[in-house]
Order: sequence, then structure tokens, then C-alpha cells
Amino acid sequence: MANPHGDLKPGGQNQRELVQLLAMLTYSLEGLCQKLDNDTGSAVALATYEANCYIAKINTIIEDCVGNRRGQFRAEHHFYEISPGGLTDQALLEWMYNYFDAIQTLTEQLDADNMAVATYEADVYEEHYTAIVENQDGNSIGNGTDYYFRPGGLRNAKAFTDGLYNAVDAWGLLCAMLTSDANADDDYTALWYTATILLRVEDTLGNVIGNDRTDMKNS
Repeated sequence: MANPHGDLKPGGQNQRELVQLLAMLTYSLEGLCQKLDNDTGSAVALATYEANCYIAKINTIIEDCVGNRRGQFRAEHHFYEISPGGLTDQALLEWMYNYFDAIQTLTEQLDADNMAVATYEADVYEEHYTAIVENQDGNSIGNGTDYYFRPGGLRNAKAFTDGLYNAVDAWGLLCAMLTSDANADDDYTALWYTATILLRVEDTLGNVIGNDRTDMKNS
């Protein structure tokens, strides 16, 4: 039976589950970008998704609760390692900024590619990333006015959990759109959402998103 409750929820965030979700989202981003570069669909033209949307953006290594290491080292500037026993606000903020940036770039590139649908940025990024994230260099990303995450003002539990909910919701939608896109393969949801996002997040309205919780297997 599916678990109807959130593993991460307003007022109920556990660092172990939070780090696990960050690792899952990072791993899924890498895998989806690699799959797009090798997509056998009839019209996916670009083969620079991993280079532009993952390698050029992610600058964090995350060790999950069973020892898998996700992410990458890209540059010394604001590079962080995250683990269940070690997660600072600075590391979390930089991961958030870079992940927002990666999703925006990914959806923009999909809209510019030969996909059957050209609303990836509008539907996935603009509709769901409705907070602003300011990194330690003072650069901002995101859209809307839901909340402003910045150095020294990160851990508002309700706003932060809603942001996690939106990120998972957006990721599920992105995978579903690619799966149904006539010009791409039809297994993005199965491979990079159902099989990899194995936690549930509950927002402040009581909505729950994600998949049944399991520990990530070593791979």
C-alpha cells in the first residue's frame, strides 16, 4: 500500500531524509540529462544536456545514508560536501541556487530543441520555482514572491518544505512531459522519477508528492 504521509513535512524535517532527497534529485538530474543526450526519439537534436545542465551547474557532492556519493566537484568557489551528519545552511543554499539554475537551463534548452512540446520552461520552471534564491555572491534566481531564501534567512520550515514539494512536483511533471512527448523516448518517468525519487514531501496544505520511501541501493 502506498504511504499517504510525507517523510518531509512542515515542522517535521529530519536531516537524514533531507539529505537523501537532495541526493535523489541530483542523481535524477544527472541521469535524465545523460538519457537526453542519448535519446533514441525521432527528433531530439541536442546532445549537450549533461554538459550544460549538470556539469556546468552542480558543484556539490552529496553522500546519502547508504554511502552513495552523488553530484560532482566543479570549482573550489562555494564547493561543499553534504552528508546526513554534515549539512550547513551555506551548503544547502548553494545547492538550491545551482539546482534552480540547472532546471531553468534544462527547460530552456528543451524548448529550443526539436521537441513536440515547447512549454517546458513555462510549465516546469516558471510554474513551480516560485521562490527566489540568493547565493553567497549576491546572485538571485527563481521567480515569484513566495519566499526569499538568502544567506542568514534560509530555514523557514514552512516555506522550505513548500519549496521541496514544488521541486519534486516539478521534477515529476518534467519526466511526465518527456515521457509523453512524441519526439522523445517514453520511459523518463519510470527511470528518473518512479525509480529514483523514493521519498514523499508534504506541503503546508497537506498535499503529498513523491513515491514510496525506501533506502537508496548502492550503485
